[in-house]
Amino acid sequence: VLAGRTARNPQYFRECIGLGATHIYLEPPGSASVGELEKMSNLANVRGVQVFMGYQKTCSPYIERTVAFSRSIPKCHVFFCHNENYFKEDLHRVLNRHPEGMIRSMASQDLAVLVTHFEVTATNVKVFKVNTNQLFSAKQTFCNKANGNEVSDFSRVAFKITTTNGRNVSVMADRCGGKVSFAVVKSIAGKEIKKFVSPDGDSASRIDDELKRDTEMMHQFTIEGEDYMELKRRVVDSILGREDDGKSPKSVISIQDGIEVLRLSNYCAKEIESVLQ
Repeated sequence: VLAGRTARNPQYFRECIGLGATHIYLEPPGSASVGELEKMSNLANVRGVQVFMGYQKTCSPYIERTVAFSRSIPKCHVFFCHNENYFKEDLHRVLNRHPEGMIRSMASQDLAVLVTHFEVTATNVKVFKVNTNQLFSAKQTFCNKANGNEVSDFSRVAFKITTTNGRNVSVMADRCGGKVSFAVVKSIAGKEIKKFVSPDGDSASRIDDELKRDTEMMHQFTIEGEDYMELKRRVVDSILGREDDGKSPKSVISIQDGIEVLRLSNYCAKEIESVLQ
């Protein structure tokens, strides 16, 4: 399992393969650049190493239900709202942990869904539209208290993608949006057809109880804990041979797909930066 700083992961990756690793679980985005991630993928191919990317959102039940339902609607618009439960005064700490920025960390979880289930790539985007309303997209500057340097990143973003093959998908990501995330399948006219929420039911009650009991744990580890565990269960089952086809387990991102996710993340970050100065 490689869960170090993004800039150091390529080195750790090579060292693990040099030590004889046959399977690697790599936390996204895996590398700071597409070129470096491609080199890592090539090395893994040469050495016969299977690499799983830690995009847990693709294993979330509400995402899987959304994807399955959207496939029953020939033409639809799917909207993903991904919220995290940070307080505004804690955002500088979040950026210190994720210097690659929001688009390549938090929002990349949703972009992984777009790449693997909706065939969205950086090369087939026909229209990319950012919602510039401050209620939906905002960029903030923070002071790194460790070194005194100022750093900037998005606290929330919202955008819509239309692809050359007719896909219509939207993403909104908000670091301070709260505990609940959701996805909505809409008609092309914009009418809501069905909404999928996470957490819900027993999971929502359990999460509320755990957040009350453990006030020191980062909220997202508790809120998305079941998704992390499900992703890791599928990876372990695959390694132990419980997957029959020898391919990547269901909804688990390969490093090849991870390259496309990083390409799309870079594209989105550039487009958003151009309108949110």
